[in-house]
Amino acid sequence: MSAKNKAFVPSHVQKKIIMKKLAIFTFIVLLAALLTACKKQAQISPTTAPTRTPISVKGVMRPGDKIGEMTLESEASFHYYRLIDAIDFDWTIMEPHSQTVECTLPELSVVGVGFGQPAYKTKIESNWEAMSWELYIDDYQIALDQFGWEDLNFFDPESATEVTYRSWNVILKNLSAGRHIIRFSFSTEVSIDDGWDIYPPGRYEYIANLTVTEKPIYPTVSSVVNPGQHALTSQKANLDFLLYLPEAYGTDLETKWPLIVYLHDAEWRGTDPDILRGEFNPEYMIVSLPKVLETRKDLPFIVISPVGNGGWQFWSTDEMITPLFTLLEEIQSFYSVDPKRIYLTGSGMGGNGVWAIGLRHPDYFAALAPLDGYLGYPFAVPENICDLKDVPVWAFHGGNDFMIPVEVEQELVDSLNACGGNAQITVEPDVVIPGEIYTQPELYEWFLSQSKE
Repeated sequence: MSAKNKAFVPSHVQKKIIMKKLAIFTFIVLLAALLTACKKQAQISPTTAPTRTPISVKGVMRPGDKIGEMTLESEASFHYYRLIDAIDFDWTIMEPHSQTVECTLPELSVVGVGFGQPAYKTKIESNWEAMSWELYIDDYQIALDQFGWEDLNFFDPESATEVTYRSWNVILKNLSAGRHIIRFSFSTEVSIDDGWDIYPPGRYEYIANLTVTEKPIYPTVSSVVNPGQHALTSQKANLDFLLYLPEAYGTDLETKWPLIVYLHDAEWRGTDPDILRGEFNPEYMIVSLPKVLETRKDLPFIVISPVGNGGWQFWSTDEMITPLFTLLEEIQSFYSVDPKRIYLTGSGMGGNGVWAIGLRHPDYFAALAPLDGYLGYPFAVPENICDLKDVPVWAFHGGNDFMIPVEVEQELVDSLNACGGNAQITVEPDVVIPGEIYTQPELYEWFLSQSKE
């Protein structure tokens, strides 16, 4: 959105735009368009002083406590799929009220249930002190003061303002199938000005009637030739993934096929590989490779797209790297893969994985293509960056990505080239993450031109 148009955008819309952008890296807005069937109900009842919804409190939950088979932990909910932001509440109501939504979500291994408040950085402390918060899960009260909170600070170029998002550190492990009720609210005895809007005194209550569906069971890996893109599970790797085979696969038994490994961004995290088929936030051109493969039958590659649901650096941890390479070994034992032409790509958090996994295994991949990539946080160039000097790298970065500045990936590319590497970067000035590259032939032609000795 250009500066000249910004003046015509209502404040609550500006805030929603900022929150959408924040989701690119911090995972605040997640898979509402892909996974949820959450629809706002006609149960929104603004009042000047809403009566409190009666709650039968079953007990007070602290870190480590369990609700059935689900375990509560104190960890930054920013780093995980967040239920609250995937639920379609009406955030534009700026007066005390209570609202309820009905939602359907899949089972997830880890979800963030911490909620919070965005505000101009200069206003967050005074607002937070003036507000009292409550969270209930299945009628169990969560002792928020035992979990603590975390601040995420960033600069919003649209308003030229430092912004803080403060969220309670509450995650829920092993979200179980069935019916759950999530209730959260904040109350204030004074007006709250977050920099965008003013909230009158009163109670603001949000209730999600949540139905969690059981995780699908997918076929195991086999040598069956089934062109197109299909969800499978690897029992050896304990990993679910999408496998794409081109229509021509198997027509010549002597052909060895190049293979692309795609690492998804934060918005697609979960335990269901089918979520990777969707397109997240097309306004910002965030397109996944599996989304492209849903309608393309002739891409001359085998493509595997694993799905995971860990913290924001989970692609670079043993938790994901070890099963990923187990999966690669299994795929090569069943399918006709050219081991000299295995390529690694991914966007955002997946871009971090491309750099991190490539650096950890510089002899494995024929080429790397990170989108809006980085290496850890705080952003830095590792001392062993030159280990990648023999691996071709083509990085892509969105000029509008204010969470991962272009300079971060540019410095990685420059440092690699300074020690004789073969790296380049393409910057798309008007997008956040240039996922549209997956719809163009240039990247695939470049991959095919790269092969290990």
